[in-house]
Amino acid sequence: MLVQPPCWVTETPPYNISLLKAVCQSHGFEVVCLDLNIKFYNALLGNNNGQLYNNPPDWINSEYVRKIIENYNYVVDKYTEYILGVSCRVVGFTVNAMNKIFAEELAKRIKYKDKDKIIIFGGPECFSPVERKSLLLGNNCVDAVCSFEGEKALPLLLTCINNNREICVPGIVYRNNDKIIDGGDVSCVDDLNSLPFADYSDFQMDSYTSKALPISTSRGCINKCLFCSEFRFWRKYRYRDAENIFEEIRCQKQRSPSISHFFFNDSLINGNIRNLDKLCQLIIDSHLDISWGGQAAIREEMTPDFIAKMKAAGFSHVSYGLESASPKMLKIMGKRFAPEVAERVIRSTKKMGIRTCVNIIVGFPGEEEEDILATAKFLRRNKEFIDEMLFHPLVINRGAYLDENRELFGIKLNREHNLYDWYSTKEDNSLAKRIDTIKFYKHFIGIEGKSFFRPAEYYLCIADSYYSKEDYLNAFKYYIRAKRYNTDKFREPFIAERLQKLQEQLKNL
Repeated sequence: MLVQPPCWVTETPPYNISLLKAVCQSHGFEVVCLDLNIKFYNALLGNNNGQLYNNPPDWINSEYVRKIIENYNYVVDKYTEYILGVSCRVVGFTVNAMNKIFAEELAKRIKYKDKDKIIIFGGPECFSPVERKSLLLGNNCVDAVCSFEGEKALPLLLTCINNNREICVPGIVYRNNDKIIDGGDVSCVDDLNSLPFADYSDFQMDSYTSKALPISTSRGCINKCLFCSEFRFWRKYRYRDAENIFEEIRCQKQRSPSISHFFFNDSLINGNIRNLDKLCQLIIDSHLDISWGGQAAIREEMTPDFIAKMKAAGFSHVSYGLESASPKMLKIMGKRFAPEVAERVIRSTKKMGIRTCVNIIVGFPGEEEEDILATAKFLRRNKEFIDEMLFHPLVINRGAYLDENRELFGIKLNREHNLYDWYSTKEDNSLAKRIDTIKFYKHFIGIEGKSFFRPAEYYLCIADSYYSKEDYLNAFKYYIRAKRYNTDKFREPFIAERLQKLQEQLKNL
C-alpha cells in the first residue's frame, strides 16, 4: 500500500504514488494507493471548511499537528484500521516537510497494532542525509527510507522482502535491529520515457476540488536559484519527449473521459522550449479538447507568437517565478532574465487570455529599500496583466545554496525545525520585518484579498518564536494580532490557550 498523508494539495490525486503504483505493478507486485490527504480533508470540511489546509507554517509545527490528530482522532483511527485491514506486507508513505509529523504518528499506530508490517518512508523529506538519519533513529516504527527516486529502488526492495532475502539495495537505508545500514547511492532515471503512465484507478475523481489530473513532463530545473533546492535534489534536468507526454495525456483522457484539464507539476514547464513547441503542435494537430498549465520560467524564448501557440494548444494558466523586479536582486538570486523581459512575457501571456500568476520572494539577503520599491513599481505598473500576486517571505529550504551557506549570508534560524522563522546577523531582516514589507507591497500596489497575503499564520509564527525565547510581552502582542486576523476555527482554541498562559506569566513579571 502506498499512502499520501495530509497535508497536501486537494485539487488533484497525488501523482507520485500513482506513478510508483504503475512502476511496481510492471514488476509483478500488487499495489493499492490510499490518498489519506483527501479523505482527511473531506472528513473535516463540515468542521472548519478545510481552512486548516494550505497553511504551511502550521503543518511543520508539531504542537499544531498533534492538536489536529487529537481533535480528529476518530478519523485517524478509522484509516489506521483500514490500512491494517488491507492484506499487504509493506506500507509506504510519501513524506514531505508538511506531512512528516502526521506520517510518523500514523506509522506508530500501525506498528503498535501490527509489528510485522514493514513501513517505508520516501519522498523529498528523505533526500537529505540528516533527515534520513533522523527518521530512522527517531522512529522505531520506520523500517526503511528511500533516499532518492523510488522507481529503481522500490521494486528491488520489494523483491528482497518478497523472497525473504537480506536487504542490500542502492537507494535504500534500512534498520537491522539497532544498526542503520545504507545500501549506497542510486542513479537517476535518465530515460523518463521508459516509465509507465501514472495509474489513478484507486482514486475517486469526484473527491477532489478540481476536475484535473497531474502529469509530470520533466524533473529538475535548468536554473540554479540560490533559494531553491529542486535542481539540487533532482541532480540534473531531465525531460520526457513530446510524443511520450502527448500519449499519456491521450491515455489518461481515455481512462477518465470526464477529465479535460491537466496540471503539469514540474519545476518549470518550459525548460526545453523546442520540446514544448512540439507538444503544442501535437495537441493542436490532434484537436484534443484539453486545457493545461503549470509553473514556468521567464525566458526570452517566450515570445508573443510562441505564447499564442501554447494558448491554441489549450494552455490556460501559468505561475511565473518572477521573485523580484530589481536587477540587482535578480542577479544575486541567480535568476537569468532582466525586468524588461519579465514585463514583456507577463503582458503577452495575459493578453492571450491566459490566467497569469507571479511569485515574489520577500526578504532575500541583501534586499534594500530601493530593491523593494523597484519591485513594487513593477507590480503596480503591470497589475492589470497579473491575476494573482503571491508574496512569499523567504523560506530557507533544506538543501538549497542558502541553507548550506547560512553563515555566508548571516542567516540564523530561531527554531531549527521552522524554516520560515529566521533572522539575519548582517542586516535588519526578520520575519516581522518581512511581514511589514508585504504590507507595504499591498498598500503601494493597491491590492486586496486573501490570495495575496494571509497574515494570521505568519503572526503565529512570530509569536511562537518570541514565546520560545521567553519574550512573553512580544509573544502576547503577536498572538493578539494572530487572533485578530485568524479565520481558521481550529486555530482559535490554540491561540486562546497561549494567550491565557501568557496573561498568567505576565502577571508574575
